[in-house]
Amino acid sequence: MKVETTTDAAEFRSRTDAFLGRDPLRHTVITTGIANTLGDFDSGDEPTHFLSVHDGDAVVGVAMRGGGRDMYLGELAGGSVGLVAEALAELIPDAGGVEGAIDDVLGFGERWCALRGGGFHPTYATRLYRLGTLRTPDAAGSPRRAAGSDVELCARWSDAMRAESGMRPQGWTREVVAKRVAAGRWWLWERDGRPVCVAAHHVPALGWARIGPVYTPPAERGHGYASMLTAHVARTLRADGIDACLFAETANPTSNKIYRAIGFEAVREFVHYEFG
Repeated sequence: MKVETTTDAAEFRSRTDAFLGRDPLRHTVITTGIANTLGDFDSGDEPTHFLSVHDGDAVVGVAMRGGGRDMYLGELAGGSVGLVAEALAELIPDAGGVEGAIDDVLGFGERWCALRGGGFHPTYATRLYRLGTLRTPDAAGSPRRAAGSDVELCARWSDAMRAESGMRPQGWTREVVAKRVAAGRWWLWERDGRPVCVAAHHVPALGWARIGPVYTPPAERGHGYASMLTAHVARTLRADGIDACLFAETANPTSNKIYRAIGFEAVREFVHYEFG
């Protein structure tokens, strides 16, 4: 097996499209990374590094590191995790962590630390959901698409969500959030004329769109706003012929309960490890 890396998203898409298309739900983070790079919907301060594993002419694995964030492992053929760790340790030795399927992340972390020194430890775990039969709850208020005047609020609430979950900052500039708002992919739930919840979806890729972030400030929780807004975004996607998926932190029973209640079905789990 051999590993190839590139910062050219179009080249990577051409190289891996058939592989990713076999399980686009499993690879929603990577397909979204490609689409965001090609559509200029990501921060431009640092390039996104894409990696593919090849066994002869066949692609048998993928990974990426988007715009200065942590590394993300897609499906990897048996025996290739160490090769991927070696390639990324040479390419981006300053990476602070890695996320992926549990067994792959453990193998990756062991090889990374053998090369770079130090240790690694788990920071959070997530569960991937896909939408089944949508069930819409009731909540006071109504949805509206976010506008340019809402960019600061959307960015602040997105940062707050990640901070509460123990995740690293997304690294989105306000310009990036503004582009995504202008594309019509961010929504607010309003009650009595004021925003009480935010939900967004990523750019659709290979028939799927991932919902997130979803955030309700602590003072507004317990009223069903996140359930209603998530259901609204999912229904909007379905009306456009797009399947919806999302991630929930496994340690947050409330969000998992909410998503299951409105029709999302668990698919698989992932873990994030931090180096140091």
